[in-house]
Amino acid sequence: MKHITIVVSASEMAAVRIAVFTAGANKLVIAPVSHRTCIGELGDWYCGTPTARREDHMRLRVTSDDNRSDDIISAILSTAHAAKIENITPVFRSVGTA
Repeated sequence: MKHITIVVSASEMAAVRIAVFTAGANKLVIAPVSHRTCIGELGDWYCGTPTARREDHMRLRVTSDDNRSDDIISAILSTAHAAKIENITPVFRSVGTA
């Protein structure tokens, strides 16, 4: 299992959500990103443009199987006009848990 954390503009969030589930995501958590956080963490990546200053941004945390994570990343990059993949981390389960 892997967690993939992405930031996209709110206007693209619905399309990205559909794309990641079509690609095989197991779970998706959506949270708004404040403008202060957007400018502080993402800097000139996208939030510094005049258009982006007027838009809201969303952070999506996708959980997927290891064998589907590449398809999900591809779906994100082909769907979103501008997206930042913040991190991709493996999920380790301890022995004996379901």
